[in-house]
Amino acid sequence: MDTLAAAKLITREPRYQRLVADWQALWDLEEAPLARWLLSTAPALLPIYTGRYPLTKYFYSKEMQLQAELETLAWRDMLDIDDMFVPHVQPYGGVTVFASAFGCEVEFSEHTQPWAHPVIEGDDPAEKVYDLPRPSVTDGQLGQMLKINDYLVQQTGGRYPVAITDMQGPMDTAYLIWDSTAFMMGMYDHPKEVHHLMRLVTDLIIDFVKEQRAGAPEFCACHYPPLWLPDGMGIAISEDVLAVLSPRTYEEFALPYVNELSEEFGGVYIHSCGNFAHQFKVLERVHNLRGLNFGASETPFEPVWDRFNGKTVIAPHLGLNKEIPFKSRLDYIEHILRVKTHNRGLIIVVSILEPGQNRPEVDPVSVKAFAGEVSRLLARYP
Repeated sequence: MDTLAAAKLITREPRYQRLVADWQALWDLEEAPLARWLLSTAPALLPIYTGRYPLTKYFYSKEMQLQAELETLAWRDMLDIDDMFVPHVQPYGGVTVFASAFGCEVEFSEHTQPWAHPVIEGDDPAEKVYDLPRPSVTDGQLGQMLKINDYLVQQTGGRYPVAITDMQGPMDTAYLIWDSTAFMMGMYDHPKEVHHLMRLVTDLIIDFVKEQRAGAPEFCACHYPPLWLPDGMGIAISEDVLAVLSPRTYEEFALPYVNELSEEFGGVYIHSCGNFAHQFKVLERVHNLRGLNFGASETPFEPVWDRFNGKTVIAPHLGLNKEIPFKSRLDYIEHILRVKTHNRGLIIVVSILEPGQNRPEVDPVSVKAFAGEVSRLLARYP
């Protein structure tokens, strides 16, 4: 990046320079006087939750995504709250983008995120994986993500960093391509074919991330939640499969590819839904594990803190609020604050939704009032 281009970036402005420096201190596991927090308002996702944009068009429309994200960024700027949000833009196509490159039909609807139909059906022979093409970075939805990436950069004059598109990990993508039940059974009956698919997916992820990064004035390698992960510090991936596999199976079929991504990009930050407490020993074998993001209402916060505090970034969020329910967002935050023993590597991710809500609260007065309550709560637990 040349000096003139860098001068345009919002992250070079004093306010955000300080935030970026604080994020670096977080990733370096430095202590802070108070726990850090982030109101999770990803510019590409918040417009979806508000219901203001037709989902059958949103995932493919560069014009609609630009408008929606700029509206979100203007709203965020108006809030002027003291969380850790760094403005950015993001091309977004849902969890299906990598699976689509292998030929998966993607179904769009008005009420939910895109859905991928597997190209290897449950009754297909496992050997069908060898008929899969080796996709390019422009196949399926990936080509559209790159076009949206370029459009966002051009239309904003390179003012905003670009976040990586939705980054499902190798296994999360593989079981979209191959019928999920058959894929899980394949780990026992057809391990060679499973590894072949994992190899194809991992290669595509590496190639695409490099391509998207090349088109960004500044690259943030985290897709969700909207943490600031500087380029070179690693890559964020969703590994929801952690909750449903045995440690042995995950270690054999997923860990080698996760570690390969870590080696390629300087570390790996893992998001996972569900309860993955049984995977702690395997997670300790991830090379340069930068952080863990999880629902504290599914994976209990206490054992994660006991096992990983001071070793990697810990970024809880509220989650589905079922197995370990919290009465409110403040109740959840206070629980985290009561358990934590220091602030090194801790970032509390806070939803824009209260438990039980279907639509986010976006009224600036209400959001600023809530942020004030969070600040007072953080001050009680330094």
